[in-house]
Amino acid sequence: MIPTRWRTLFEEQLADAGQRLDAADLQLAGGEGGRALQGAYQATVAAASVRVWLTDPPWKAVLPAGEMQGRVQAAFPNLFAALVSLDLKDVLTSPWASDAAAPYVKEARAFVTATADQLRKWLEEN
Repeated sequence: MIPTRWRTLFEEQLADAGQRLDAADLQLAGGEGGRALQGAYQATVAAASVRVWLTDPPWKAVLPAGEMQGRVQAAFPNLFAALVSLDLKDVLTSPWASDAAAPYVKEARAFVTATADQLRKWLEEN
């Protein structure tokens, strides 16, 4: 059984990811591709963290920070997995055209939605 505080944290992580993606959509529409990419990246990190926690529940054993970071990055979907091999600071602070950032926002939204579905199933089973 999942402790209430962890269930709440998982749900809050995904809700925050959704809000970041809603903001990213607005930023894309406003021509702010770089800011949209930043929001999409943060949403992806949140969803990937939930996926890692579903595999290794943190109330049973906390992963060391370096291992958690590695597992989160390993859970990233395609486009974001490619970004990990680059200098993320440079990538996320560089100017991006909206049309270049849009596929990342789309992939992040699909990843967050799939993670929310995975969480619902997991909660039903546990």
